[in-house]
Amino acid sequence: MRHSCLFVAVSLSVLTLSGCRMESTGSSAFNPATNVDLVFSTFDLTNTEQAADTLSFTRFSDFYQGIQPTGDNADNEDHLATVEEIRRHIDIFIGAQPDDTGQDYTRVRNPLDLMNQVISVGGITNFDEGRRYIRDRIALSQAGNYNTRSAGARIRFTDQAASFSLQPLNDYEWNYQTLDWRYLPEGPEGSELTEKVYRTIQYVARSVTDDVREEQPELLSVLAGSRFDALQFVADGYNQPEYATADYVSRNHGGVELRQTFVTDAQLDTLFIKNTEQTVIDLSRYGADNTTPDCLRVEINYAMDTVHIYTSDGEPARVPDDSAEEDDATKLNPKNCVNQSEDLAIANWSAASASTRK
Repeated sequence: MRHSCLFVAVSLSVLTLSGCRMESTGSSAFNPATNVDLVFSTFDLTNTEQAADTLSFTRFSDFYQGIQPTGDNADNEDHLATVEEIRRHIDIFIGAQPDDTGQDYTRVRNPLDLMNQVISVGGITNFDEGRRYIRDRIALSQAGNYNTRSAGARIRFTDQAASFSLQPLNDYEWNYQTLDWRYLPEGPEGSELTEKVYRTIQYVARSVTDDVREEQPELLSVLAGSRFDALQFVADGYNQPEYATADYVSRNHGGVELRQTFVTDAQLDTLFIKNTEQTVIDLSRYGADNTTPDCLRVEINYAMDTVHIYTSDGEPARVPDDSAEEDDATKLNPKNCVNQSEDLAIANWSAASASTRK
């Protein structure tokens, strides 16, 4: 049997969930994942008096605000137009409502930010059990895993207001194919990584018939991964990742991938825009002939308060390494936008950055 709990407030931090327990559907001592079925008053996330910093923990918060041109670039019309295009493209994937300035958002509505909020606030029995289990394994220095997919467990979130108002299926019901925490005291052979916790969140929209397909929200799927320092990992509250990635796919606007580095001196957020059929950034303002390249990278360096944009088209990620002894050896292609150095950026400017990422 699956129990449902009604979330009666937009801000998850003010909810009381003491009576909400999920029944097991086959958990074990080695994988405590079970079904979780939650009903929310709304999927929207906003700042409230009770939780004034909710949006600061959303995945794009730093990047969205940090790319704003400043200093000598503050009034550069080309850069301002580019930033506007980037933000409006991001809005499609995270369901953001921009504020009056367009430089920040007042609301988001997407499966990844909602799941992150639910986990960090706590009160969902099985999610809390999962984090405690990982914390216990860390204390024993023994590998452990919470994985809904391997346990045959289902996670379903329902937006009550959207359901009652007969919104499209994928606007009121979100199913998560995977929630996974994995503790590894030792990394892969040859790796220097030790004492790490890895988390994976996967959402995929439900299939629908052709006659209602165009009514569905833009987001088709999101796959997100995070790596944490196991010695700092806590069973309650928010865990700050060392690295994080989130890969979003839409119905009509391609995809975006955000890669974030939190632990090095040069903290970076890197956005890859994946759309070769539509112009997302009008690169012609920077002299480019091709406005739909197959590799488009926007990177903010928080330590240097700078944004760089890199593009390439038709350049493989790796090329043959003629200097190597092996016939099939390859090396990174420096012309591919993923690997380009700062001197190859098509555009750059001084940026607002984020004080929390220094």
